[in-house]
Amino acid sequence: MNMIDGMNYAPKGKPLPVVKEGEFCIAAIALDHGHIYGMCNGLTEAGAKLKWVYDPDQEKVKKFVNTFPGTKIASSEEEILNDPEVKLICGAAVTSKRCDLGLRVMAAGKDYFTDKAPLTTLVQLESAKEMVKKTGKKYMVYYSERLHVESAVFAGQLIEEGAIGRVIQVLGMGPHRLNAPSRPDWFFKKDQYGGILCDIGSHQIEQFLFYTGVKDATVVKSQIANYNHLLHSVISTLKKQKL
Repeated sequence: MNMIDGMNYAPKGKPLPVVKEGEFCIAAIALDHGHIYGMCNGLTEAGAKLKWVYDPDQEKVKKFVNTFPGTKIASSEEEILNDPEVKLICGAAVTSKRCDLGLRVMAAGKDYFTDKAPLTTLVQLESAKEMVKKTGKKYMVYYSERLHVESAVFAGQLIEEGAIGRVIQVLGMGPHRLNAPSRPDWFFKKDQYGGILCDIGSHQIEQFLFYTGVKDATVVKSQIANYNHLLHSVISTLKKQKL
């Protein structure tokens, strides 16, 4: 695990199975973001059996199988979707493609666990809601900054126990360091990753809601700026113009 690289941050915990061996089979589809490793770490530590992996990039698949030995390499996405043993599919696709993958997963009768941000448009949100209602399947999101960080989990426990009183304000100090060389090209294209307020903002908004115990909130103001990575703004603009 690279502690200073948000793109490839994959926490490992202590195995604590909550299911019997082989009882809960999962698979991984779309390895575009390194968070897929943290997602699969958490699930396998909880006792899930990682049966399949699929991605069109064979180098990514090879690296994944080296990390999770015994995982079978699927020849296609459909091979996984058609396997009745698979109960849940993890995905870390390019952000704009995560919803479409989730729709296919739920239509196949399986629960979906996606990296954040779970989608990039309100149209996708409505499509996901409709499919959840239609199939009864779950569309779950890996908000790692709260779910897979020990201090964040402990903070939630303190709040639940009433140890720090009523929470009236939560301050977020993101984003973390960019480490641009480790990030793929799509991460700098807003139509593909949703923009920084979608990518990082979704993390923090989820925390604000959870720690304050509310289900909804209103964004009254937002602002973005790029002080230290202007080159990426220029590159993204030029590439978009060429298209």
